[in-house]
Amino acid sequence: MGLLISISYNDQPVTYNVTLHEDEVYHLRLAQRQEEGNKNYLPEKIVIRRKGKIWISDLENYNELVEKLTTEICNFQFINKLSA
Repeated sequence: MGLLISISYNDQPVTYNVTLHEDEVYHLRLAQRQEEGNKNYLPEKIVIRRKGKIWISDLENYNELVEKLTTEICNFQFINKLSA
């Protein structure tokens, strides 16, 4: 499954390419280039997995970013009636 997710984070548009790697494990890769010296650094790779009823990430310092991305993944699944 390939999916582009675009959100607003720190007042800038952010796009990640999302790939389902295992059941309920998503790998996200930044789909845009970052300017060098940008004070609003974005992680280039994120792994989000479902653990019970919550979604967790391997990035502890980007809770807001991960929450927004996870919400978009869940919305996509619900709207398209997909099960991950």
